[in-house]
Amino acid sequence: MPGDFITLNALSKELDLALAGGKIDKISMPEADEINFHIRKGGDNLILAVSANAQNPRIHLTTVKKTNPLTAPAFCMRLRKCLAGGVINGVSMLGNDRIFDFSVTARNELRDEVRYSVVAETMGRYSNVLLVSSDGIIKDTLKQASFDTATKRCLLPSVKYELPPRNKIACTDLSAVREALNNYNGSDLSGFIMSSVSGFSVLTVKELLYIAGVENSEKPDEKGINAIIDTLSTLLDINASSAYSPCCSLIDGYEDDYFVFPYKSSSLSFISTPTLSAAVEQCIGKKDEKCRRNDHTKHLRKAHSAAVARLKKRLEKCRSRLSEASGLEKNKKYGELITANMYKIQRGDKSVTVQDYYDENMPEITIPLDERLTPGQNAQQYFKKYSKQKRTLEVVTAQIKESEEELEYLLSIEPSIAVCSTDDEIAEVEAELIEAGALKPAGRRNKTRTKAAQPLFYEVEGFTVAVGKNNLQNDKLTFKVANGGDIWVHAKDVHGSHVIIFAEGRDIPDSVIQTACEIACFWSQAQPGTKTVCDYTRRRNLKRHPSGKPGMVLYTTYNSATVTANEHKELLQKD
Repeated sequence: MPGDFITLNALSKELDLALAGGKIDKISMPEADEINFHIRKGGDNLILAVSANAQNPRIHLTTVKKTNPLTAPAFCMRLRKCLAGGVINGVSMLGNDRIFDFSVTARNELRDEVRYSVVAETMGRYSNVLLVSSDGIIKDTLKQASFDTATKRCLLPSVKYELPPRNKIACTDLSAVREALNNYNGSDLSGFIMSSVSGFSVLTVKELLYIAGVENSEKPDEKGINAIIDTLSTLLDINASSAYSPCCSLIDGYEDDYFVFPYKSSSLSFISTPTLSAAVEQCIGKKDEKCRRNDHTKHLRKAHSAAVARLKKRLEKCRSRLSEASGLEKNKKYGELITANMYKIQRGDKSVTVQDYYDENMPEITIPLDERLTPGQNAQQYFKKYSKQKRTLEVVTAQIKESEEELEYLLSIEPSIAVCSTDDEIAEVEAELIEAGALKPAGRRNKTRTKAAQPLFYEVEGFTVAVGKNNLQNDKLTFKVANGGDIWVHAKDVHGSHVIIFAEGRDIPDSVIQTACEIACFWSQAQPGTKTVCDYTRRRNLKRHPSGKPGMVLYTTYNSATVTANEHKELLQKD
């Protein structure tokens, strides 16, 4: 990815222009490694997201307002104490590395002006955010390290802040870069630049050589070196160049990475964005959101998988016991045949051969006996086995039915976990799993504020179509919101969302029903890209399942349509 010094330097200049002179109104930490600065400048309310996430470190302006925990972390409280009400002086890069410096002037308890630096290091797993005083002393840090063996630094409060050690030429030192190129005698120029000069990614080095018109396999002459230095100079101040055109690269139709301009040396497709900050949000922000949702739902997936495994194991044991009880009729028959032929049996006999009058052909069968028991006791022993197996059969059959219903309900929760997108939806699925006994209730510590999650709404040819994203939403939509004349849609024989077409007294065209069926198949476990059968019926034809589980229904009157899943994003109503 091109998240190198060249790209981040352009981002810092863009943020400097957007934030310098802005006042910090509020500071929050929606995630353990992400800080949001709410800034007011010139009548505009801006949110600066600073994330030290190891997988997706990022700094950009955002429009997303995240839910905050009930109790603010200690680092957040320290930032509020020192920076709340402060003014941002400017944004710059430190040490020609991937380190942002947000200079802030604030006032202390005595109303004296104090200068601080919020230092954001975006260096993969070594990413961090530090609050540094004007004399270079660390006041506090998001991630503390007594001594980091990789960066050779101590990151603790009251310790002097030091930049990571450098073992390459800084890309901003053009004279040193020129000297290194003059001394180069190899055949892999891009590899040499990557290993000798800091601040480049592989893609940016290739683009540098492409723009300069220098072949990678050749030693550049004086003209080629001048072209490389001139191009590098332009890239270091790309914001002032006419070539500056922030964009995102696309892979399979989705934003994958951000660039200061479309790299012509690559085979990637690009889409333009208004700012580089917007490009960062579209690319890394989405990756980060997906990663965090996976982290936040990890305990749900683990609890769900464990509960499903327990139920399957219980069903296996029950079916095994059911198999053992399958011979109850034979034991009853043996008991009755021994009773009818007791005159043939002597104590001490190990078996008896009798005619099986239960079979119309009256064949002879041999019945095993316990030689220690009397004939009557042998008959009673078979009757006792019969009675025990009969009771087992009744109990186990009921247990199997109950377990199958529980398993079916738990499996219906699985799609809800996969599509959780907000804290409210996570809380609803969590409540479902707790109610199902798959998850233990947790305390309120570090819990976020939640409210009832809302279903998705589509506008299809003037009709409103609602989609429940979990069983609680499905149940509410179907039995509390929908009217009898509305149409209920669901993918057949797979778990998925309830989809409601609100008729509002109108006849619903077939085209609307087909679109709703495609949406229902998308929000289900149906295989993408395959034809799937979807059932639809009037809401009045539905009944709650006897188990009483939310989202589970019964119906006998319905129509079906075979469709291919389609999300129909273009029809989705915005919040």
